[in-house]
Amino acid sequence: MPGRPAPLSRLKTRVLGALPGVVTRVRASRAGPPRVALTFDDGPDDLTPAYLELLDRHEVPATFFIMGDLSSARPDLVRAYRAGGHQVASHGYDHTRFPALSAAELDRQLVMTEAAIGGQGTGTPWVRPPYGAVSPRVLAHLARRGYVTALWSVDAMDYAATDPTAVVARCRPDRVVAGDVILLHEHQPATLAALPAIIDNLRAAGFELVTMADLVEA
Repeated sequence: MPGRPAPLSRLKTRVLGALPGVVTRVRASRAGPPRVALTFDDGPDDLTPAYLELLDRHEVPATFFIMGDLSSARPDLVRAYRAGGHQVASHGYDHTRFPALSAAELDRQLVMTEAAIGGQGTGTPWVRPPYGAVSPRVLAHLARRGYVTALWSVDAMDYAATDPTAVVARCRPDRVVAGDVILLHEHQPATLAALPAIIDNLRAAGFELVTMADLVEA
């Protein structure tokens, strides 16, 4: 079972986000409503259909960073993400920390995951390293392979949450700015219960919810 992701301070977010090929948040540069991205790690699993139904009901596109081994076991759910209009991206094959892998092992993780998730189309592929664990060597390797490394700027800290109100509180609009990337997780009943309030609160504050790819392209 994956463990808790490494916390990213606002300072670390700014430093990492300044590196080529790394996205933690996106500086607002467009007219119109401020945009933020909801992102979900660690799927697919038995709660995935409920997440997708809720997002569809609220007409929210999201980015799902999914694992290769779980995707291999549930290709139907991989298809369901895409059918819902969501961005599907890599979260590694088996949630091994990328800095612990040799270059050859990391390549194997990337290739196996792309095969399991059915690729990422003709555009630039995205990857979120498990736990957000990176190193200069890993970032350089991912860049050479053509990946955008996707991290986050707002952590809902929902990995082991049991109280939906705590998850909602960490995603309050006063803690979010235009261009932020919010980290959430699948397999969490508390997160699923918190999502309607998170969505409603952000929209009431004027935010538009988009995928990470759309956030960057805006």
